[in-house]
Amino acid sequence: MRSEKAHSIRHYRERGLTVRDDTEGDVSDSRFTVAAAATPSTTFTLPSSSQQVALTPGQPAANGLQYFGEGYQKGQCGVTIDRITTAHNGQVKCSVFVDGLSAEGLIDVVVAVSPSQPTIQLEPETTYFEAGKQITAHCVTTGGNPDPQLAWFLENDPIYDGVDKQQDFEQDGTTGTALTLRRIINGNDNGKRLICQARHLAYPEGSSQTSLQLAVSFPPLYLPEHTIHGLTLGRTVDVTLVIEANPKPRTHWTVDGVGIEEGTEQDRFAARVPEQLESGAYNVTLTIAGLTLEDLTKKYTLRASNDFGVQDYTVMLSSLDAEVDESGGVGIGGIIGIVLAALIVLAAVALILVARATGRWCFRGASLNTDIGPDSEAQIAPHSHEDLHDEKLQQQNPAVHYGEGDEKSAATTDSAKPAAEKDAKEKNGGTTKQENGKKHENGKADKTNTPV
Repeated sequence: MRSEKAHSIRHYRERGLTVRDDTEGDVSDSRFTVAAAATPSTTFTLPSSSQQVALTPGQPAANGLQYFGEGYQKGQCGVTIDRITTAHNGQVKCSVFVDGLSAEGLIDVVVAVSPSQPTIQLEPETTYFEAGKQITAHCVTTGGNPDPQLAWFLENDPIYDGVDKQQDFEQDGTTGTALTLRRIINGNDNGKRLICQARHLAYPEGSSQTSLQLAVSFPPLYLPEHTIHGLTLGRTVDVTLVIEANPKPRTHWTVDGVGIEEGTEQDRFAARVPEQLESGAYNVTLTIAGLTLEDLTKKYTLRASNDFGVQDYTVMLSSLDAEVDESGGVGIGGIIGIVLAALIVLAAVALILVARATGRWCFRGASLNTDIGPDSEAQIAPHSHEDLHDEKLQQQNPAVHYGEGDEKSAATTDSAKPAAEKDAKEKNGGTTKQENGKKHENGKADKTNTPV
């Protein structure tokens, strides 16, 4: 037995007397040294009996006890315990008598005894649990000294909630220690280990534990709406969900109102039987042959059920990766949108250019096409303000308004004008009168009304 397993010390100082523990190495060599001013007589009383053992230097060991020290003449008195047993556990008393006076020294000797391996006791005794129900479990060890430190774990996670205070007990002559746990079991606990751990200095590795794997019955667990990305159009794809349930669930797919039982096919859709991954987890897969763009718009619903409940799951499909990747680039959907917008703009520009070139539409500044044949379409350009002004002038004086190709006619008109004026003078007795706002020869102008 090691010294660190064995001692708690109390010191007394009375009339020059000191009681101390000089233990080094093995507890079997425990030395309680007494120093006094005069030669004492010494007795030791062990915890297991009230018998006093008188020790004298040079005497052989008695009951496993032997004097230790350099002699009374040097004021030393000690005891060596050859072999530590449970009988030495407790207070050892040293009594010293000097000149009719006495003094006592006490020391606590703790003999470490390894407790039993911890066990788990359930109320009621069962190895199968239902989600939502409470269990009561006791972590128990017996026979240890001192008491071990007990604790509960779920896998590697310590459990604090629902744990009572550690208590000692005695039953049918057996003493022990117990730690009680009360806990509501849920579906996520399925397949995990419930661990009872005991820590004690006498265990070879300092601790010992035992575990119980939980088998929990529970309905299919909830999952939020799930979108599957990265599917390729035209290929056969698998739409898979991982669901948890115990026992194994029955599954039913619905695609836009069309039901598909597990293990059956409907057109291009096949519902596979759930595949178990681990305790309580299952792969549920719908296979689609030749994925189409229309398939991406359909509603996919999975219903899973067992004897403990029913759960519905909604799945969305997408043939695109994430719209924006980690580098911030534009995804395939964004590229397609940009290309389509560019094509629409180019088509609109081309249509406008063709229409302008063929005169199909009216544009500002276009000339009036007066070449109207029996098979021609009338094309009328809008009149500008200047065109209206020219028409008015032409009505007032047709001679001053002419177009291209009329230069010859205009010249003939101008050359004939003096002769006409001369004839008019002769008829009117030498007086020429200008019409339409022209001056008379006397320099005065007459006001005339010009018909429009």
